Amino acid sequence: MSSSEKKYISMSSARLFAVQAVYQMVENEDNAANVVHDFLNSRIEQALHQEKDMAAPDKEYFSKIVTGAESRQDDLVSILDGALKAVEEGSAIAKTKKREPLLYAIFVCGAYELLAHHEIEAPIIINDYLNVGHAFFDGGEVKLINGTLDKVSKSVRD
Repeated sequence: MSSSEKKYISMSSARLFAVQAVYQMVENEDNAANVVHDFLNSRIEQALHQEKDMAAPDKEYFSKIVTGAESRQDDLVSILDGALKAVEEGSAIAKTKKREPLLYAIFVCGAYELLAHHEIEAPIIINDYLNVGHAFFDGGEVKLINGTLDKVSKSVRD
């Protein structure tokens, strides 16, 4: 396996762990610093021990996603509300956060990366979050993730 393939796999793993960390932040009303510390010092190693086929995440990238999602939360809420406007009236992202915190975590992490990491092509980011969605959802949520992150990409990159 080439070094670029290894890097891609470790970044994909970082995205999965970032979604889980943001989900934990929402569910426990915790902050990024505490959750990142918890993941880096125990949760990631536990998961890797339990799931032998799971790739080790790029820990620095994981931290950037989680802390960035927290620090840019207001921007992300505004961007995501615009992308979800067709879905619901009012603050669509707030309703999603309340009703489905895991979906919210995927939206926030994906939107943060699309906003802050222009050096990574949007289809790569979106595809990884679709894969995360497939890991947790069987229904139309993955289509919603795709449509929403596509709209986010067009609004922050075009």
